[in-house]
Amino acid sequence: MDIYKLQKKIIDYLDSKAGREVTKQEIKNKFIDLVDRPKQIDKKKKTSSRGKTKSTRKELETSIDNLLFSLEKEGLLETHKKAILVKNPFRFMGRVSISRRGDGFLKLPSKNEVFIPGPLTNTAISGDKVEVLPLGIGRKDRFEGEVVNITRRGRQLYRMRVKEKAGKYIFGIFLDMLGDEKEGVIHTKSLLKDTIDDINVGDILIVKLKEGSRPDDNLYEVSFDRFESDTKEDPDLMRILMKYDYHVQHPDHIKIDYEEEVSEKTVKDWNHRTDLRDLYTVTIDGATAKDFDDAISFSDEGNKLRLWIHIADVSHYVKKDSDLDEEAYNRATSVYLSDRVVPMLPPILSENLCSLVSGVNRLAFTVEIEASKEGDLFNAIFYKSIIKVNKRYTYEMAEEEIITADPKNWMFQISQFTDNLRKKRIKAGRVDLNIKEASVSWNKDKKTNAIEIRERLTSHLLIEELMLSANMKVDEFLRKKKAPTLHRIHEPMDEEKLEMLNQFLQLNGHNISIKNISYPEIMNAVTAIENSPVAKIFNYLLLRSFMQAYYGGETLGHWGLGFKDYCHFTSPIRRYPDLIVHRVLQSVLLEEKFPYDNGEIGIMGVHCSEEERRAADAERDIIKIKSFRYLESTGITEFKGFIIGIRPSQIFIELADTNLEGVLDKSEFTDEFEVVIKSDFSFYSKKYTKNFFIGDEVSVSLDRIDYEEIKVFLKLKSFKKTT
Repeated sequence: MDIYKLQKKIIDYLDSKAGREVTKQEIKNKFIDLVDRPKQIDKKKKTSSRGKTKSTRKELETSIDNLLFSLEKEGLLETHKKAILVKNPFRFMGRVSISRRGDGFLKLPSKNEVFIPGPLTNTAISGDKVEVLPLGIGRKDRFEGEVVNITRRGRQLYRMRVKEKAGKYIFGIFLDMLGDEKEGVIHTKSLLKDTIDDINVGDILIVKLKEGSRPDDNLYEVSFDRFESDTKEDPDLMRILMKYDYHVQHPDHIKIDYEEEVSEKTVKDWNHRTDLRDLYTVTIDGATAKDFDDAISFSDEGNKLRLWIHIADVSHYVKKDSDLDEEAYNRATSVYLSDRVVPMLPPILSENLCSLVSGVNRLAFTVEIEASKEGDLFNAIFYKSIIKVNKRYTYEMAEEEIITADPKNWMFQISQFTDNLRKKRIKAGRVDLNIKEASVSWNKDKKTNAIEIRERLTSHLLIEELMLSANMKVDEFLRKKKAPTLHRIHEPMDEEKLEMLNQFLQLNGHNISIKNISYPEIMNAVTAIENSPVAKIFNYLLLRSFMQAYYGGETLGHWGLGFKDYCHFTSPIRRYPDLIVHRVLQSVLLEEKFPYDNGEIGIMGVHCSEEERRAADAERDIIKIKSFRYLESTGITEFKGFIIGIRPSQIFIELADTNLEGVLDKSEFTDEFEVVIKSDFSFYSKKYTKNFFIGDEVSVSLDRIDYEEIKVFLKLKSFKKTT
């Protein structure tokens, strides 16, 4: 019996024991004996088969130990003294992604992934929530598994372009499908004759998967819902909502029975809160913001400063394990799509009762910090409070007061402190890349009005530094209390990326190198080339070299910020991890049992990280679509640009002064199957017999805008000659 088959038998046994306890010795005795049974002596070879297997007993024991350790690491087993509790259900759970080859992958709390062979994906489509039965540890030392249950489809509605009408059937290709291409079929017996007649090849239909539909060679049975054109809503918005299965409205069963007034009559723990309503308090947010998570107060006490960072007390209204809490957890984050929001919490909470609007009583969780004027943070305390915001500032309003530089002005005073705080943090080890973002504005007809490049104002930085301070202090406190909670983790950059960055610097004539992965080394390089034409490209390369931040239960710190301790605490209206941290902090302050164990924290970390990435993808998609529509409306077809990315079949170009990205097909550079990639930032063009590099300037013209692929395709006109 090979090791993999042995693992499968052990896993089947553990699955049969789900919810019960077993011992390691019991497993070893049962399964090693299964392999190590006496057999007949081979008379020709005069050796015993038993004698051969005896020599592998230690190997088998080690294999079983490794399997049990891996299962415990992934949360399926839990050791209690000598006994092992088998989790019920004995399944990996999460959102599956399907590759173009049809294989599945499932992320685990440990950051490992489960590989699911194509035949074992059981009709799952990318984005589906699934239960996966482990099968064993296969190649690459990762678990292999089988989808045994689809708990929730990743989406309810699909866009399908009709490709053929054949007798009783209408065939189409799914659009916006994450993963491999799939097709749908509608049986016309379910349609009215007028509808059948109205459907033409090329039409885009909105369809639903038939319940229990199993694909026949990637063909799914679907039912007709409507034509895509049959809506008065913004079709781009509706498309993204469908693609990512977002719902603006909360389900009808979510009931919120709260009094509108926040007072001693409606708040049970009113007398246990610190009353800060006489403390001058402001909010600083965007002009269109409705969900005010945070407010700030500030006092100059002569030789020191006192800061109050007030965060909306969402946990007062969203009780753990309630229907409202379950829905908030499933959403995990608010999603901002063009001029609309898909809120994590219902608007009565996100825009009213929880939101720190001015002029009314509001419940908060306050972080009070003592600090020096030079930017040193000292003691921090945490408590539930009652506040009343005196003034609602926009970032622009706050900026106007800051630039007056009036030493008596409250806003200028606090900006002086946060400026010192920021400088101290950069000096101590923050990687600070000032990469501007594109935003889209809309006119009164909800059409794209302009593409704007966002500048970070001093008022943005002011709020950012104070929120970082609160997050850091809360996480430091919880770490010292050894409380299971969600941390915001950013691991150090991979050392292999250094060589690529150094080569880029050298090839662009900069006599500087990053000797090691340290903040001073990286920032020295950033500063040294900040006035160079390739500074922006270098910042892009540097940013892409960083690991992706995520939520997890380990205290690994935030490398990019240079913080040993960091969590998300300051945005509980729009981020579920912050709500988790609020509950954990309150349990510590009240000396109560922790609300979550380490296993739960690991699972929630994976879920919240996945939902955060999905939200970012959705927001990026809508920005691209709207930006492309604006670009199309301008009639501009010729651009200057810079090479910012290389793939064998496509070269990515940033269009100057727009922050928009376009692509040049490989045929612009070669007649071969693909371009010859020379390094991470260069390729060879046979057509022009020269090397092209990331950062090279090119002139391009608009070929076409493909709204289905969400890409701008370009043609190469000319390029800057280099020696």
